[in-house]
Amino acid sequence: MPSRFFTLLLCGAAVAAGAQDLHFSQFYHNPMHGSPALTGAFAGDFRAMGLYRSQWASVPVSYTTVALGADKKMLELDGNTVAAGLLVQHDKAGDAGLTWTQMGLSGSVSRALNARHTISVGIGATLAQRRFDISGLKFRRQWTGDVYDASLPNNETFDQSSGMVPTLSAGLGWRLTMPDPRTEASVGIGAFHLNQPTVGFREDTPESLPMRFSVLANSTVRLNQNLDLVVFGEAWQMGTAQETLLGGGARMWLAPNERALRFTLATRLGDALIPAVQYEFGDWTVGLSYDWNTSDFETATNGRGGMEIAVVYRALPVPPPKTFKSCPIF
Repeated sequence: MPSRFFTLLLCGAAVAAGAQDLHFSQFYHNPMHGSPALTGAFAGDFRAMGLYRSQWASVPVSYTTVALGADKKMLELDGNTVAAGLLVQHDKAGDAGLTWTQMGLSGSVSRALNARHTISVGIGATLAQRRFDISGLKFRRQWTGDVYDASLPNNETFDQSSGMVPTLSAGLGWRLTMPDPRTEASVGIGAFHLNQPTVGFREDTPESLPMRFSVLANSTVRLNQNLDLVVFGEAWQMGTAQETLLGGGARMWLAPNERALRFTLATRLGDALIPAVQYEFGDWTVGLSYDWNTSDFETATNGRGGMEIAVVYRALPVPPPKTFKSCPIF
């Protein structure tokens, strides 16, 4: 049973590595995952988002990843803006249902240096759980030579099949805002799992969750009345794993400052090409991207990496009226 054996090997590799954090192609819709300092770093007072990612569905070990988050500016204090956020993320892979679930709170304090530049600092605290179900796996010892018999012992032992640990994070952020809201930029730097908690399923082989360091940037520049330039990128490293994603494209306005279509093309270096399209209307953004696999794993996937869907709601500020008439009182 090669596919089952491959799944077991992948489970073992994931446990030995101490778990790696999730990743998204539309990372710019999940900024708190890149830096807690980007909590509340947007125009408006409230933002909510959801991301769904289905990866490698054409091979035995597929991945399903979900993220749900919300952040809000809470108060102004001595010229500083205090914001808070909640982020829940879940990943599931393979026949054993190997999962990586994180639920965390983040907070940031930002201060405007002038009319255009704002800096922020942030911290976060997260509960992370690793879990698997060994009953979903089949082993060679359960093969009689003619049939598979689930009642036969598999002779595999684990001290536990799940574990929950707290992790801490911190970050820095910078945001550029211009009089024209279509021109803006943001940069975030984050450090996660600062306490490096112990994870694993066997007490005789404990593993520390390695720290993850990340940097992400996102910008748009107005070119003319109907067209904006879009540029973005991210990079992170966690133990021996690392990733770099760079991309850009254009945003075309169908109705000035009301409805727009955004087309981008990105590359995850050494791994995938990622075309994406987004539709912005009012307070909403809906995005769709697809990873076309270009790594050595392409032999198994035939290029079919994964689809990702993003939905974002952002309560935008109401623009002030252009004219104001004062009516005298007689």
